[in-house]
Amino acid sequence: MDSIIYFCATYLIFIASAYAVMHVIFTSETKHYVKHIGIILGSAVLAWVVSHFMKDIIAHPRPDLSLALLQPNDPYSFPSGHATFMFALAWSMYSFDKRAGIIIFILATLTGIARVLAGVHYWYDIVGGFFVGALVSALVLYLTKRIRG
Repeated sequence: MDSIIYFCATYLIFIASAYAVMHVIFTSETKHYVKHIGIILGSAVLAWVVSHFMKDIIAHPRPDLSLALLQPNDPYSFPSGHATFMFALAWSMYSFDKRAGIIIFILATLTGIARVLAGVHYWYDIVGGFFVGALVSALVLYLTKRIRG
């Protein structure tokens, strides 16, 4: 069971990102897929950056890592960078393709649960990541629509 938790907590983020890119490439018109990939991945990366700035400002310590399956690179837990990235990816993808967005929401939820079970986050770190990802994604989508006209 530990190996499944470790896999979900560590690698689903890469699988979801690859799925998003491949889905856009194979389902969008050629003239749109670079723009769509930029918006989807741009939202997720920007959300991840915002979450790391928030972590440094909030400075909420992680759970006791002596029993954790993973050893994270930073000492702070709120909001979860993985959850923030994944939920921003999901929200952005959902705006282009509902079914693909739901698949990424499921992967994001599994990642969040696995990060809690792995002992590196509290449940509210994941919920915080959900909201930060949603807000950043909404902002990026709003701004790209405003710029395009």
